[in-house]
Amino acid sequence: MIRRAPQRLSKQARSSDRDGLTLLEIVLSLAIFFGALAILSQLSWNGARAGIQARLKTQAIIRCEAKLAEVLAGAETLSPKSRVPFPDNAAWNYSVTIAETQFPDLLQIDVTVSHSGGTKLANSDFTLRRWMRDPSLFMNAAIQKQQAESQTSQTK
Repeated sequence: MIRRAPQRLSKQARSSDRDGLTLLEIVLSLAIFFGALAILSQLSWNGARAGIQARLKTQAIIRCEAKLAEVLAGAETLSPKSRVPFPDNAAWNYSVTIAETQFPDLLQIDVTVSHSGGTKLANSDFTLRRWMRDPSLFMNAAIQKQQAESQTSQTK
């Protein structure tokens, strides 16, 4: 007895061999696509925001270091200031506070630089604190030395 292979059904009789995609497959693929698109756009926005904040923070640090160096070198007067705009960009401003420390010969100098923008994303600030010897000590010592020299020259 020879067995024959069953004959294949015609294309019309087979319902499982349809060409194309079902509606469920299309909806599922669109959901995956839009989900991935939303995630990628959020990542892109977070990256742009982090870049802006990093740039502002870097500028704040550089401006703060420069202003503190000016104060320490004497190019900027050693006096308290509040929210003074920078001459090159009025959106940036600085404040200087001077406080006494527990040591009588030292002053604590705080320089704060801030950028005020239109949004919370565009705001940035940075503060540097430095201790320095009180410049009035040097002035008093120079005056005393000058007075002592003038007294010794008068007695001769």
